[in-house]
Amino acid sequence: MAVTHPQAPQLTASSFARLVARAPAMAFLIGTFGGAWLLWGYWISAMPPGGLEMSPAFLVSAILGGLAPSLAAIAVAWALGGRAGIARLLAPLVRWRIQPFWYVVALLTAPAVTLVTVALQAVVIGGSRFADIGALLPVLLIWPMMAALGEEIGWRGFLLPRLQPRFGILPTALVIGAIWGVWHLPAHYIALKAYGDWFIPAFLVNGPIVLTAHAIIMSWLWNRSGGNLILMVLYHFTITASAMIAPSGFTDGAVGVLAAAIAAGGFWVVAIGLLVWRRTDFIPAASARASASSA
Repeated sequence: MAVTHPQAPQLTASSFARLVARAPAMAFLIGTFGGAWLLWGYWISAMPPGGLEMSPAFLVSAILGGLAPSLAAIAVAWALGGRAGIARLLAPLVRWRIQPFWYVVALLTAPAVTLVTVALQAVVIGGSRFADIGALLPVLLIWPMMAALGEEIGWRGFLLPRLQPRFGILPTALVIGAIWGVWHLPAHYIALKAYGDWFIPAFLVNGPIVLTAHAIIMSWLWNRSGGNLILMVLYHFTITASAMIAPSGFTDGAVGVLAAAIAAGGFWVVAIGLLVWRRTDFIPAASARASASSA
């Protein structure tokens, strides 16, 4: 008599969709962290004592890892609603009709704060922290835009609208800021390994601390603009471009951490200022009314 063995259950498209539907935010985070950390983690294990060289393979891995939040969001949106789900996810990315003031806020906030913190660093620490723009010019437009599009469809386009109705505006901003910062851990380890014993404080300041301030500012901008994803991409673009032109940690060790803390402090001044000056904007009902009047 033939003996039959039960077959292992296969993960079909419909079963995958049901699995994702149970916890869409968790599915997004698993894809976001899993995709990026696998790619970036390989280079940590392969990194020589003197640090990594910018090889083509490393650059491809860095780029693909940076796209993980948006790719994960698109995958989850497809699992939940197919092409229509992807269309709904990307719809805020083409809502360009909005008061010009909000474009000014999105494009100038990070550069203005960076200029102020550069001046403060010159007074407190001394020295110049501006990079050679000529050498950066070939990648100055491409890399920041890739980083912005690779992340913001995920962080603000997918995760924020799913968490905010449940937890509120400020708690959601704080949670996303912390997650956003921790997500950068492998990339920051590669970039900040030279800090040695100062790596942990350098990572915290350059990662979760400053990105939580950015998350508060961006949450305010998102809600006041009626959920405009273009503004999120533009703001993120300016974060990366400003960091490339004027790196916060322009030296290693304690001095580098102090420089980064001054830079992060500038954005926390803006974030706290919004929480105090525009505190009603962080109340969902009031924020909804304000966004309707500003669109």
